[in-house]
Amino acid sequence: MPTALNIVMKILFVLLAYLFGAIPWGFIFGKMHGIDLREHGSKNIGATNAGRVLGKKYAILVYILDAIKGALFVALFRYGALPHEWCLLSPMLYGFVAVIGHTFPIYLKFKGGKAVSCGSGAAGAYCFWILIIALLTFFIVTKISKFVSLGSLCAAVTTFISTLIFSIATGDIMKSLFEVPESKFWPLNLWYVIFTVLIILIVAIRHKSNIVRLSKKEENKVSW
Repeated sequence: MPTALNIVMKILFVLLAYLFGAIPWGFIFGKMHGIDLREHGSKNIGATNAGRVLGKKYAILVYILDAIKGALFVALFRYGALPHEWCLLSPMLYGFVAVIGHTFPIYLKFKGGKAVSCGSGAAGAYCFWILIIALLTFFIVTKISKFVSLGSLCAAVTTFISTLIFSIATGDIMKSLFEVPESKFWPLNLWYVIFTVLIILIVAIRHKSNIVRLSKKEENKVSW
């Protein structure tokens, strides 16, 4: 039976994951330059618009910091830095909650980014190879098409496929969903698949307007 302390810590870390995920790094860097990213470019606070408005180095910086938001608590639980008894369902839950924070940040009246950077950090912290595959897909598709949104959507699709393949290949997918693992590492079980799929759905929904513009051939291209 879970102790009162464990229950409190589970709730606390869910809250912390949201609050940390809600930190709007693109908005912060824009304000440091006297610019509100919500009023320039695509009016998004994510890495792509930060790069478009502030310069390429800020695209990289915002991506890394946003990815860390998704990765932090996933990694701390997944690799045993935080006690497994304090983890609710799966480390990947905290990545999903961070993505919710990123997308609906309390600091900006719940109007945030499109979840690509934060979501990739969460998935990558749990399984590094999935991040590598997603990043390769993103850069290849974006380089060829010049559409960041298309690269992001294709990366989301390959993340879904990779998640299923890795989970099935390791034999983890049907491992118990409600038992704390005996080893240091959490399995790639069904919770991992579920929360990854939920993140991918958020990415797709947040790119709805981009999908419409792509279909109409009105989407903005990048120069790199």
